[in-house]
Amino acid sequence: MTSEQPKEWPRFVAPLLFVYHEAPQSSLKYFPFELIYGRQVRGPLQMLRELWDGDVPDPVVSSTYEYVLNLTDRLQATRELAKEKLVKAREVQKSYFDRKAGLREFLLGNKYLLLMPTSHNKLLATWRGPFEVVIRNSVVNYTIQVGHHKAKRFHVNMLKRYIEPQQAVASMSVGKE
Repeated sequence: MTSEQPKEWPRFVAPLLFVYHEAPQSSLKYFPFELIYGRQVRGPLQMLRELWDGDVPDPVVSSTYEYVLNLTDRLQATRELAKEKLVKAREVQKSYFDRKAGLREFLLGNKYLLLMPTSHNKLLATWRGPFEVVIRNSVVNYTIQVGHHKAKRFHVNMLKRYIEPQQAVASMSVGKE
């Protein structure tokens, strides 16, 4: 949406959030609306279906006190079930991620490209550089010399190896022999 209509995307945020809260979340197997409010959302599609099926729910009369107690119990039970499902989903997702994940290490003094937001749209990013790695802060964080006297720390996901044009041509010609 940001690349197709960069100036119009804010007007689609509210409908998108409604649809997101109305759909079950894949890891939790619950609707986000249900986790927040303790009941399923009754959106336009649900109302239309009730009209077609003739399944208009009868109003249940209960005291405010009973309603609050029931709502609290439902919310607590729903949160506990969602937490259990989230732990299981996290384990599955971690196993999928770990299959292809590997430690990326950058050498000090080498040049790398940096993924940075574009000047005309903060939601779009392009590779800029090359910049030199000056400090390895941790396994996943490196300090990059961005300007003459300016260095900033970046995560490895924001960096990729820069191949000098001469090296690229040489490696292509070696491969042809």
